Amino acid sequence: MKTSVIMGVTHMSLGVFIKGLNCVYNKQYMELFCEVFGGLVILWGLFGWMDALVIAKWFNPIDI
Repeated sequence: MKTSVIMGVTHMSLGVFIKGLNCVYNKQYMELFCEVFGGLVILWGLFGWMDALVIAKWFNPIDI
């Protein structure tokens, strides 16, 4: 389950990057700044932090 979340965030990030490349190619700079950069901030701010915590938990297991 944890690996699928990491793969999903990676896949969504790739899609947002491709959208950013399309915006640059089509010279839609307002859409680039509002949708692409905003989307990456929200995506990485919420789910990127969760992925970082999952990876940290893998390397620092809690033994009770």
